[in-house]
Amino acid sequence: MARLRKAHLPHRVIITPFVGDGPEGDIWGTPVTDVPAVVEQKTRLKVDRRSTSPSSGQEIRSSTAVVLLPEHDVLPRTKVTVWPGTPRERTSEVIDSALGMYDQRTPNHVELYLE
Repeated sequence: MARLRKAHLPHRVIITPFVGDGPEGDIWGTPVTDVPAVVEQKTRLKVDRRSTSPSSGQEIRSSTAVVLLPEHDVLPRTKVTVWPGTPRERTSEVIDSALGMYDQRTPNHVELYLE
């Protein structure tokens, strides 16, 4: 099966990577703009992986899924802005992510689930 390419991703998002926790709160890196994506607004029930304790994951509703190329894989708590520059623009944190594979050898895409 063919690999997912940038040309197949008609939307653009802004990714602000979560770097870690600092003495004064959360730390985010420099925003990466114009990241090719497919944005789908559809409610799903996911396990919240943003917590530092793996046993404390709670079921949480994800209202947006974003498909990216594998090189744009991010950690939970990363901020993603969808629909930038439009009236629908909003920024949410990643609550979970998954590698999508069309075969067992290589990841084809990353699926991010946003709050």
